[in-house]
Amino acid sequence: MVKNIYRGLGQPQQSFISVQSPFYNPNLKGYDYNPEKAKQLLKEAGFKYNPQGQLFDDQGNRVKFTLNTNTGNQIREEIGNQVEEDLEAIGIDINFKTINFNVLVGRMSGSLAWDAIILGFTGGNEPNSGANVWLPDGNSHVFNIATPAEGKPLEGRTVADWETEIGRLFIEAAKELDQEKRKVIYGEIQELVSEKVPFIYLVNPYSMAAVRNNIEGVEYSALGGAFWNLDQLKITE
Repeated sequence: MVKNIYRGLGQPQQSFISVQSPFYNPNLKGYDYNPEKAKQLLKEAGFKYNPQGQLFDDQGNRVKFTLNTNTGNQIREEIGNQVEEDLEAIGIDINFKTINFNVLVGRMSGSLAWDAIILGFTGGNEPNSGANVWLPDGNSHVFNIATPAEGKPLEGRTVADWETEIGRLFIEAAKELDQEKRKVIYGEIQELVSEKVPFIYLVNPYSMAAVRNNIEGVEYSALGGAFWNLDQLKITE
């Protein structure tokens, strides 16, 4: 994706926290692109391939699902096409469709009528701004949403121990004032997310800015861009 979609101007993203944030965990290993390893893991889990290379579960069902993203976002459409191509190469039948953004969000947050979605959650350098995604009863806890239909609690919903632990850690981090201790807490959260994989993180594009050479004092920052120190910049003749 970095090479084909972003023309090399990006890097793989391994966490829900961006690399620019002081709370990013640089020790995350992530998951490299390895089709043969993927096939091996699927076979070890009980899946089987037919002579045509198509993947089936242990009950003989063809492995397939629908992947959605929002119409009009060229980058996400290109990412979806690449995901579809790569997964079909390991025998999975993907039905990639683009739909209206509002319909997509409504389906994701208000129903269970979806399989997988390519989307981006808005966040910042402070991880707690995304707590609504990770708290088990959060409205954006979409991978195990509590109230998917008209505000009615989902019957039979089970919250895993690791989801509860992530929620607890988010609350603990919000109470902690020592930044170094908060880094440790958010580092632990990122390791849990990387291990349990409720989301698959894809790619982080580089941020670029160009400033005319008659402006002095520009100091590019990963957190504030080119104009974080706007009051210190000077325009020369």
